[in-house]
Amino acid sequence: MEFVQKLIPFLLAVIAVIINGIPQLLYAQARGFALKPAGFAYLVGAFGNLFTGSVTPISSQAETITVASVKKNLRNNVSAILLAAIIMIVLGFCGGVNMIADFAGPAILNGMMAGVGLMLAGVAWDMYGQEKRITLVSIISAIIAYALFLNNGNKLVWTVFISVVVATLDFLFLQKRRVDLSTLVEEGREAVESGSEWRFWKKEYWTEFKFIKPTFNLSVLFGALSLVMLNIGANISFGGITASIAGTTQNFDHLSIINSLADIPSALFGGPPIEAIISGTAAAPWPVACGIVFMLVAAILVLVGLVGKLGKYLPAQSIAGFLFIIGLVITFIPSLQTVVGEEESMCGYVALGVTAWSKNPFLGMVAGVLVRFLGSYVGLM
Repeated sequence: MEFVQKLIPFLLAVIAVIINGIPQLLYAQARGFALKPAGFAYLVGAFGNLFTGSVTPISSQAETITVASVKKNLRNNVSAILLAAIIMIVLGFCGGVNMIADFAGPAILNGMMAGVGLMLAGVAWDMYGQEKRITLVSIISAIIAYALFLNNGNKLVWTVFISVVVATLDFLFLQKRRVDLSTLVEEGREAVESGSEWRFWKKEYWTEFKFIKPTFNLSVLFGALSLVMLNIGANISFGGITASIAGTTQNFDHLSIINSLADIPSALFGGPPIEAIISGTAAAPWPVACGIVFMLVAAILVLVGLVGKLGKYLPAQSIAGFLFIIGLVITFIPSLQTVVGEEESMCGYVALGVTAWSKNPFLGMVAGVLVRFLGSYVGLM
């Protein structure tokens, strides 16, 4: 009986995070990336977490996809992803990412995470501008679910699942609408179609995997450095938040190595970058296993070409409630309380403000460190 009680929230968390990931994958397709190669990235992530015990799963994230596709040249974009992956792998094996986190210190790290919390709440607000009804239904149902399950150990799982499902059902059955995938394609880009052929033993299946020969130029170099900065900040902040939800710690070097190794087979065939996410699987029973199962299921859905079909029934704004609760209640308030109690609280406040303003956790962390070292000269410390 106890096993069944744990299995239900376990499965609900997997479903909710998959629903969260599908719109992000479709956004990657709209930015010119091929979808099926991303399946390899999910498989690498699943096996990486299995061997390291990492609690943070990896998946597609809109901000990383955006940075990786600023230019409309796919070869340059995937080359930048590959170069960034190599740099991050070297940093990870040298212990560089954990060293950066230790160097920053708790005040700055918590300030950065508080800033990320505001970023997530800001995304929910942006979604309100896109689809008011779906966003409101998602946020209101998330608040109600969180209040109802406040004393339940799986309250976050239920909050994520209920808010996403209620908003999606309202969209499909009350509004009787479907997502128009063609509107997701940015002007000037051509989305790579993901075919329905799923039989990998057939030659036709592999025609969708087109090897892209890497190149190197200034555009690739600058793109790679931007991705490195974003990944360092995301791995530390998102990994830290996800681990705190699970009540454990995250080795940021392990996460960076897994994340970067996963990017290589995806990018070589024109697929999108995959990074650490703030995941509802961390709130489920057996959080490491839950993240692994999520990535395995996501890999299957991507590799068999089902993502495009499911995308028509999953409005991106259905996750607004999840973002709102995670952003303000789970991340911003506790992180800010930690900053207030630290001796170097001013550094944390600066990290918070710069992170929220720039929407770049790495820049927030750098700003906090600069204030710590320069503050004494201007009377701030």
